[in-house]
Amino acid sequence: AALEEEIETLNTKVDCSEGEIEVGGIRIRDSHKHGVLTLKEIIQKSSNVGAVKMTLKLGPEKFYKYAKIFGFGDKTGIDLTGEVSGRVKPPQSWSGTTIGAMAIGYEVMVTPLQVLRAYSVIANGGYLVKPYVVAKILGPDGRVLRQAGRPERVRVISGETVKRLREAFITVTEKGGTALRASVYGDTVAGKTGTSRMIDPRTGRYSRRDFVSSFVGFVPADDPLFALIVVIWKPEGGYYGGQVAAPVFSAIAEKALTYKSIPMEDRGDNNILVVGQPVRGGRESQDF
Repeated sequence: AALEEEIETLNTKVDCSEGEIEVGGIRIRDSHKHGVLTLKEIIQKSSNVGAVKMTLKLGPEKFYKYAKIFGFGDKTGIDLTGEVSGRVKPPQSWSGTTIGAMAIGYEVMVTPLQVLRAYSVIANGGYLVKPYVVAKILGPDGRVLRQAGRPERVRVISGETVKRLREAFITVTEKGGTALRASVYGDTVAGKTGTSRMIDPRTGRYSRRDFVSSFVGFVPADDPLFALIVVIWKPEGGYYGGQVAAPVFSAIAEKALTYKSIPMEDRGDNNILVVGQPVRGGRESQDF
């Protein structure tokens, strides 16, 4: 949002206050202490404090506007029953802690598909696309009985903003980033880690031991074939998204890229199942 509104650039410097900030009486911390970081480095190192400071500068109205533009709080319209819309509170119902919490992914209710769809905007050149599961239905004789039309899409950010965001999200999977383990041999990956505390149903408060870890990204970063999200509930042996979700992304992405490189007639039944969103743009004809 800050890039699209031309409030900041990737080189804008932010004092991350040695990894700690207070918003509405609640202290928000980084996993590591950071001093001054550029906006690109805030994304690369997943600085909570940097994200909060950028959101405070952006302001509640614009933050909410872009959350809605990217589809959060609304159903995606996918052709599956039971989809929920999630919830993004409008600014008039925010408390003193909300802007800080929302900046790092709390006080919102979103689905993995909504997150995947939002990151697909960066992958496909700036368009919010309606996802679908069934591309076409074939009869016994091979005739097409039903075929999905071209997905609905709406431009939500400019091509220039897309270029800058791709540049930043690539650094997340490179040396110094939080998701080096998401890398794929021979291809560049762009994406973002996520680590959040779960609500303890017994207390109604955030758990001290149970987490949700995630990584969402797209590959190849310069000409994306697909976007993919991995979400792990209550991971063991580590809980940061870069530790537990990123390696799973890497493994699935490598198989998917191998699968896509095999001609259709030679694929057969190779037991590969890939759940992701094909990217519209770049290699537009390639779909799965």
